[in-house]
Amino acid sequence: MKKILACVAAAALCFSLSACGGNSAGSQSGLSYTYKDQTISVKAAPQRVVTLSAPLLNMAYAVGGTSAARPETTSPIPEEAKSLPTIGHVQNINMESLVGMKPDLVLGEKNQNSKLESLLQSNKIPYVLIQYDGINDNVPLLKFMGQVYNKQEQADKVIKTYEDGVKAVIDKASAQQTPAKVAVLRATGKDVTAETPKSICASMVDMLKMNNVITSHKDLNLDSKTVPYSLEQLSADDPDTIFIVTMGKQNEINKKLDESMRNNPSWAHLKAVQNHRVFFLESNLFLMNPGIKTPEALQKLYDLAYGKNNA
Repeated sequence: MKKILACVAAAALCFSLSACGGNSAGSQSGLSYTYKDQTISVKAAPQRVVTLSAPLLNMAYAVGGTSAARPETTSPIPEEAKSLPTIGHVQNINMESLVGMKPDLVLGEKNQNSKLESLLQSNKIPYVLIQYDGINDNVPLLKFMGQVYNKQEQADKVIKTYEDGVKAVIDKASAQQTPAKVAVLRATGKDVTAETPKSICASMVDMLKMNNVITSHKDLNLDSKTVPYSLEQLSADDPDTIFIVTMGKQNEINKKLDESMRNNPSWAHLKAVQNHRVFFLESNLFLMNPGIKTPEALQKLYDLAYGKNNA
């Protein structure tokens, strides 16, 4: 009996911590859901799920799920979700509002909602904090949402459309005789760095087998999402196409960069600048994970890199 009680307690703890790996959740809890190496158990299917980020909200609605409330965000969300009650800004969730929604499951992102963990535990609110970052997380998250909302069939359809769309663009890119030579820059209000394949945009460039010039710099540590990258290095690499992803006040930063390209000789002599092949990319598709819109984002990169829709 003591062993049984210990197992039940362990399963409950695993659920509340939301980060237990493997299949440690016991079948006695009723239902189990798996996201990558996280498995949680619940006594019954959740009826009042609250998602704490725009990406999770979008994925939930993509498989036919809903949310009892939503965060305030400038990121695109489903039209039908805009009328939901709000629970504070996405970066500053109002815990009192969240508790007032009486959720039976809260879905958040580990990288931005970890500070809520102790409060969720103290209020005895079941939750999962998901490590959602790279493009490779999209299909596992869709599968997970299908389980949570009991919409596995719809999730499978969405996944097939997603995977077919991704493959179609990759196949076109693979057919190119000469890979596009590109630089992917990250512009903030303070500086300009180069994106590595650990970032969203550069990872898609990598998927399309383009030649990202930063990867030829063997002296750089490419384990982080961005690395320092001087104008002198960019000049030496002289890519055919430059993609710029903005973090911060997009219009202001892009305007400043555009002026530099026209007035600074170090920028002006670059092949990409002279040939009008510098493209400022939307943050929603290229700074943050585009989710189910990944095929659309890949197609845009392909079109820009290989000469379509030149600006």
